Amino acid sequence: MSSSETSFIASLNNVMLQINRYCTIFILLFGFVGNILNILALSQRNLRSNPCGWYFLTSSIANLISIVSGLLTRLLSGWNNDLTETIDWLCKLRAFVVFSSRTIALWLIMFATIDRWLLSSANAHYRRLSTLKNARRITFIVVFIFCLMYVQMFYCYQANGRHSYESVCV
Repeated sequence: MSSSETSFIASLNNVMLQINRYCTIFILLFGFVGNILNILALSQRNLRSNPCGWYFLTSSIANLISIVSGLLTRLLSGWNNDLTETIDWLCKLRAFVVFSSRTIALWLIMFATIDRWLLSSANAHYRRLSTLKNARRITFIVVFIFCLMYVQMFYCYQANGRHSYESVCV
């Protein structure tokens, strides 16, 4: 490698470090506050008893878990304090929590969309499918399936001692 390529790579690494240090703070702050406000608003009794409100409430909880578990370690890695780089079980737990909670949140939003479609259907049978009981069942099934789907993180991922975003599957 030439010296110009080496200096270019070093400057890119520095840019990445600065992004991890400073941009992550804003994303974490706004994501945390936004999801907390969503949870507070959607926890009201009349919204909590609505199937679509239930999906959005549980999706906000999953998003909050994903943001806190994913971005805190990214923020700490900007100052070389990321424990997931060296502690194997923490690396595995972080990968499991981040991937499963992100996926769960997306699927719950999809089911909220389906619930709205069911409720606005001209067919009375479809409208009757939109119940809080069904929403809770679907939420449980989604959480169970995606926790089961990402359980391989516990035996595949390992801390590699360099950067948590380079976790490898062995």
